Amino acid sequence: MSHTSTMPTGAPRGEAHVFARDGYTKTEIQDLKTSDVDSATVYGRDDETIGSISSLKVGTDGKITDAVVDVGGFLGIGAHSVVIPFSDLTVLRATDRSNVRVHIDTTKEKLEAMPHHDG
Repeated sequence: MSHTSTMPTGAPRGEAHVFARDGYTKTEIQDLKTSDVDSATVYGRDDETIGSISSLKVGTDGKITDAVVDVGGFLGIGAHSVVIPFSDLTVLRATDRSNVRVHIDTTKEKLEAMPHHDG
C-alpha cells in the first residue's frame, strides 16, 4: 500500500525512522536555540551527509518553524536550497552538549527533486 506525502520521507506515514547514536540524546525543539543548529550538517537515514542548514525560519513565538537546507554543491556554490518543516528533522545533542547532529528521514535525491527555495 503506498502513501502520498508532500514531504519526501523514506518511511510510510506513521512509521518514522528512529534516529539514535551512542553518546547522543534526542533534543526537543523547545530546548533549541537557532545557534544550536544554524550551519549544522544534515544526515539521512543511513547516516549519509545530505546537506547543511543555511538558515532558519522563526515564528512570532520565537520557535524555529522551518529550516532552509542546502543540498549538493560545494562550499555553498551550486547548492539546491529547500525549505523543510523543522518538525521533520530530528536533532540529537551530544550528552556533553558539545555537538548536535541533524537527521532527516529522506534521501539527497528526494530533496533535490523538491522546489528550489530562493531565500
